[in-house]
Amino acid sequence: MKTRSLLCAVAAVGIFLVGGCVSRIEYDKCVRRNVLCQERVEQLLKNQENQHLDSEKWQQQIDYLADKEQALQMKLQAMQNTLAEKNALIERLSGQIGQPMLPEVLSNALADWARQSGSDLVTYDAKSGVVRFKSDLLFDKGEDTVTAQAKENLESLSKILNSAAAEGFDVLIVGHTDDIPILKPATLAKHPTNWHLSAHRAIAVEKVLAGGGIAEPRLSVVGMGEFRPIEPNKSNKQGNPNNRRVEIYIVPAGQLQIANPETAKP
Repeated sequence: MKTRSLLCAVAAVGIFLVGGCVSRIEYDKCVRRNVLCQERVEQLLKNQENQHLDSEKWQQQIDYLADKEQALQMKLQAMQNTLAEKNALIERLSGQIGQPMLPEVLSNALADWARQSGSDLVTYDAKSGVVRFKSDLLFDKGEDTVTAQAKENLESLSKILNSAAAEGFDVLIVGHTDDIPILKPATLAKHPTNWHLSAHRAIAVEKVLAGGGIAEPRLSVVGMGEFRPIEPNKSNKQGNPNNRRVEIYIVPAGQLQIANPETAKP
């Protein structure tokens, strides 16, 4: 482009020199062509500079996304590394809660309490000694604060578990969720994952039971997250309400004790 501009200028001078005198019109045309050539060169240079800036901007965006992907990969790897440990814990607890039927007096009291509470909120399985609350009625969506109605039912349950019939039994509280990922920023701030939400809900139930008089050494809590569904989840957008639950296992005292690694013998 610079060469073209130079040629235009030389042509103008050449016409003037060779012809001795040229028409003003031809001279003006040549001058205008020269100006247009210069403007075109300036525009091309400007476009080249803008493209360079855009290229830098896109490269920065690419670098940012690459860093973000790496961070997510590291987070995923960390979760995968702990998943095996979680599964091992779940399997161990599943084995621990395989117990004989509860004493008749205690089982009957739990069955009566469950009927009075309503099957839409809670169920009781006499064969396994498991009380199962539906989280959608225990908590508001994405929350871990027990609703007023559910709190009354839990306080009634604590009286049964504090009775003479339940003497010699401990209580394991297990929180579960469906597979819907937590996306709402306000919820994520309190519960970064479904594991957190399930554990926090189990702790909330434990606090109500403890407030009802059950000695806290008798209480244990576990958060299972989305990894122990009782039914297939419908999809990541719908999940399954039956998988959103809190289960209460009534087990023989001492069955859930975990050895202290500092004192355990080899």
